[in-house]
Amino acid sequence: MPSRRDLLLSLSSFALPWAGARADDVAGFRRAAFDAKTLPQAIKALGLQAPQPSKDVQLTAPDLFEDGSVVPITFGCALPGVKALLVGVERNPTWLAAWFEPGDAIEPSFGVRLKMQETSPVAALVVMADGRVLTASKEVKITLGGCGGAAEPVSSTKVEPTLIRLSPGAKALTVRALMKHEMESGQRKDSAGQTVPAWHIQQVVARLNGQPVLNAQWGTAVAKNPFLQFALRGAKAGDRLALAWADNRGATRADEVAVAAA
Repeated sequence: MPSRRDLLLSLSSFALPWAGARADDVAGFRRAAFDAKTLPQAIKALGLQAPQPSKDVQLTAPDLFEDGSVVPITFGCALPGVKALLVGVERNPTWLAAWFEPGDAIEPSFGVRLKMQETSPVAALVVMADGRVLTASKEVKITLGGCGGAAEPVSSTKVEPTLIRLSPGAKALTVRALMKHEMESGQRKDSAGQTVPAWHIQQVVARLNGQPVLNAQWGTAVAKNPFLQFALRGAKAGDRLALAWADNRGATRADEVAVAAA
């Protein structure tokens, strides 16, 4: 497993000029945007144009979901020139849940599981190379909220392997990854009534044969034991796909799988 210094150096190669960071953040983490409580505040922190509704943005989410701690969301855009994709929840304590920058080998479409505090609109934003920001939204009704509540004891502090599965398709490999992490939101109280500090993965990088193909940044609204799905183009038998992450407490993890022959 790479050292934290080596991992952060490689992660920082993705960072954009508007990123702000704290001492406990990974390099280039967009702290101001992930702390923003509303979509307009996040847009301002990122220096983006005002979003415009577009039918070209695909957003799939359940109409009704019982457990707000693990709400499945998929979002993407088939237009050429996609630079970044964001997803956020309007009525969560902070708006921005996740940010993705796909390289040429990655289809601009992602599946994740989010925490939702209550029934709320969920919005996907797509940042285009020409500066436009396109958006689509959908309200998801939640029976039991997933951000707050009483804190349970942490199940494990050990950094465990990421489970990675590759499924061949006609044009691309489907990558499904399950990472082991508590993803503490910073919204819960312990038995003494004290706030449990936020503890979450901040940055994820995917590499194909050692070359970065995807950068993602996550906030506290990504669900415990994060699930990530995306499609990888151009991979051949014997190629190696690696996923690495870093969290706000200094923990890192890197795992790799080989592409099997068809």
